[in-house]
Amino acid sequence: MALITMPSTPAFSASTWSIKRAVAQSRSPFSGHEQVYEYSMACWQATVTLPPMKRSHAGAWQAFFLKLRGRANTFLMGDPDGQSNIGTATTASVTSGTHAIGDTTIHLTLNGTLKAGDYVQFGTSATSQLHMIVADMSGTGTATIEPSLKVAISSSTSASISGTTAVMRMDSNDLGWDADHVSKYGFSFSCTEAI
Repeated sequence: MALITMPSTPAFSASTWSIKRAVAQSRSPFSGHEQVYEYSMACWQATVTLPPMKRSHAGAWQAFFLKLRGRANTFLMGDPDGQSNIGTATTASVTSGTHAIGDTTIHLTLNGTLKAGDYVQFGTSATSQLHMIVADMSGTGTATIEPSLKVAISSSTSASISGTTAVMRMDSNDLGWDADHVSKYGFSFSCTEAI
């Protein structure tokens, strides 16, 4: 599996960003009582659309789709509207030892604040893990994140709070594009975090 570089231009014209979870629920037909079980699976999903473009720009996207080889390879992508923070922090680092798979609280040191809705990325390149801050924090303290950690991290793990990404994989092996009578190309695709 190779990590393919996604073209950076043009910017997406529309995007839908969500989290997919596995939660089982059953209800007794006699008492109405429910049982709910939350499985550990939680991954980011996105559907994006690019603006119409001429072939001079479309060629890079066509090549990107072909290099992905359907669902065989992966790429880095983050929420296009979450590339900068709501809070004031410009750097973050993991402090206080090791955090285990499944943890939703991480000890961070910031040079400002992070607000609920800001993203944090642990790891780099092919090890990138994307999480959202779900409660405001500042300085040195405990950050509450979702989804929970998928890999253990320690104080030596890289932490990024701007330009954050996850490792993504296309949802389909069939990748294509549209072109109209004046050679304006259109691209739209959906992808899910590769875990």
